[in-house]
Amino acid sequence: MFNKTTSFIFNKYGEIVNDLTRRQSIKMTHSVLKLKDKEFTSYYTYNSDVYVKVLSGIVMLVVSKDEKAEEFERFVIHRFIKIKKGVKFNFITITQTSKVELETDFKAKKTYVKTYDGNPISYEPIIPTFSVKEILGYYYQVRNASYTFPGEQHNYWELTFIDNGELATTVDDEEYRLDEMDLILYAPGQFHTQKTGDAQSCSYLTILFDMDIPDSYLITNRVYHAHRDIHNTLNNFIKVSNNEMLYDSELMICYIKELLIKILQYDFLSSSPVASTPMQQRFENELLNEIVIYINDTIYEQLTIEEICNRFSISRSSLQTLFKNNLGTAPKQYISDLKLKKSKLLIKESVYTISEISSMLGFTSIHYFSRKFKQQFGITPTDYAKTIYN
Repeated sequence: MFNKTTSFIFNKYGEIVNDLTRRQSIKMTHSVLKLKDKEFTSYYTYNSDVYVKVLSGIVMLVVSKDEKAEEFERFVIHRFIKIKKGVKFNFITITQTSKVELETDFKAKKTYVKTYDGNPISYEPIIPTFSVKEILGYYYQVRNASYTFPGEQHNYWELTFIDNGELATTVDDEEYRLDEMDLILYAPGQFHTQKTGDAQSCSYLTILFDMDIPDSYLITNRVYHAHRDIHNTLNNFIKVSNNEMLYDSELMICYIKELLIKILQYDFLSSSPVASTPMQQRFENELLNEIVIYINDTIYEQLTIEEICNRFSISRSSLQTLFKNNLGTAPKQYISDLKLKKSKLLIKESVYTISEISSMLGFTSIHYFSRKFKQQFGITPTDYAKTIYN
């Protein structure tokens, strides 16, 4: 997520200011920079403060106070800003082109400082790296035991997900075994066969689609087990495929792409196991929803894990598992994060003192509250209150 110059993090490099008065402005030298580059290899630095205003486009400011410029931070320029003297800075246009106006003292001296080791600092645009162009077909199949498909080769992608049973498949003469909740992707041009086991039938979902992806080898020739995130995405795809609402076809494309992203991230992200049955998942969802509502309703109390367990007749370990599997965090951490988020809102409203907010949210002391706030947001509650701009 981008930080803006209105963020408190920017305070060590500069600040938001009002427009300069005419009297101040006539004592300044003005220059306009036309930006079109997405990277740079040197910073500007001045021996006096520099005032910056974006005239057009969206501009990213890169700043550093590090002597060697090894450490740096990025901000999207928002409002009229002042950059402190001695800060190394430069601009990158996020839009195709942009303009910024710089105002400095007439006697200000500008120098150039190379980026660390001369390495360019660049902006990576948020653009898709692959696209699902068309869904060609999707169907659910049930095959008897000892069913054999002799094989085929085609010029589109094919996904097979095992809902029940087991399936043996060969891909370019390499054999793979898929058990329940496993899936495999066949790339265009890959010859593949399929065969069910001798003892039981096999039911599976097949999705055929056309896709442009630069590194197809990253997701082929491998069996994936559908953890909860992948399974939920597949369920969403199936649910939407049975609807006939406007733009449901767009949603189906989105779910296929989401599924492929989760497969590409498979080795880098941990995920929870799938609930053993749809009924179990529904129970978990309903119970978690009730607990979360209760926590929100009692946000101003010193709520304990024991109280939650007693109220909802759930063991401590089951509560931990419920939160970890569905929210990716522990219940105690969830409560703490919620209280701290609420405290930021209360500070912004400027109705209560920091001490009153600490007491209202059930923290044992203002010192404990300040310590937790700084651990979470990198700034004390008092300093955060000073950085709020309406």
